[in-house]
Amino acid sequence: MEPPKEARTLSDPVARPLGAVSSLTPNEEERREGGVAPPAAVLGEEADGASADGLWELPVEPAERRPECSRCSRPQKVCLCPFLPVYPLHVSTHLYIIQHPAEENKVLRTVPLLTACLPQDKCKVKIGRRFSEERYS
Repeated sequence: MEPPKEARTLSDPVARPLGAVSSLTPNEEERREGGVAPPAAVLGEEADGASADGLWELPVEPAERRPECSRCSRPQKVCLCPFLPVYPLHVSTHLYIIQHPAEENKVLRTVPLLTACLPQDKCKVKIGRRFSEERYS
């Protein structure tokens, strides 16, 4: 037989595993655990970021870009060239790709993949926000 479970009241402390986050405010914690909560003024000073003043003086390291493949323009670790055709595909039509400047640096980089698969004289990429007929004729 199982021993009877003891009833617990709200004032009884509850053991939490290490690293558990409490949803109670410091004042509720104080009342519940019977301890002393830090004054609100002390908590306010830490929250103001007084200890973060020196962060502005730290040197900023420039971001290093990963080496890119010259053919598909993807990082070398995720280069897709082994899966692309060795020779450009033979197509009878001309393909013009109009690309917004914000899409040029997107992660997928599908335009360079497409241009790597087609002959250079058959695939033209135009990057810009506005195009006029006489500008690219």
